[in-house]
Amino acid sequence: MKHKIAFFDFDDTLLPQDSMKRLIYFCLKRHPWTFIYLFKMAFLGVLYGIKVISFIPLKQAILFPLNHLSEKELEQFYQECLIPHYYLNVIAELKQKKSEDYLIYLVSASPEVYLKYTDLPVDVIIGTKTLSKDGKNTNKIIGENCKSEEKVRRIHEILKEKNIEIDYDNSYGYSDSLTDMPMLKLVKHRIRINKKDGSMSQFE
Repeated sequence: MKHKIAFFDFDDTLLPQDSMKRLIYFCLKRHPWTFIYLFKMAFLGVLYGIKVISFIPLKQAILFPLNHLSEKELEQFYQECLIPHYYLNVIAELKQKKSEDYLIYLVSASPEVYLKYTDLPVDVIIGTKTLSKDGKNTNKIIGENCKSEEKVRRIHEILKEKNIEIDYDNSYGYSDSLTDMPMLKLVKHRIRINKKDGSMSQFE
């Protein structure tokens, strides 16, 4: 079944700054002793920079807060550290598309473990998956980092499951970055979000 879809990136598209950075600050405020993980993160950052390791070990190091924050804290993080920073005009655009019977797909490299607490009227959340062990979250990534071509793969997987075909001519994609062009090429209307102020323009 063909359907109009609006694909939205998250970080620097719905709000400024990388939400994973905000997650680190949130964790350090509540559990100051976790600053020791910053040393590992910095070390792996150097190794990644000189191409000794892939990005996955570095991202897992960045996501160390997931090992120490409860579900209640993750929900609190979303409510207190993300919602207040939304670009209101982009959120209004998302809600307008929802009112026009678009399916709203939130597609992000950020982890699903806190994106699931969104207050927005989204139909599908696609993010980086992380392992839950014995009922507790961990920073171990399942599969690939949800970025660039991986976003497209995951989108097609969901579309196939739901038996949905993208109405290309009437669908939209929103992002701040050209790294999302593989996803944006799934639709005709490609909207660039200016990460400085949330203003919108067409990708050229």
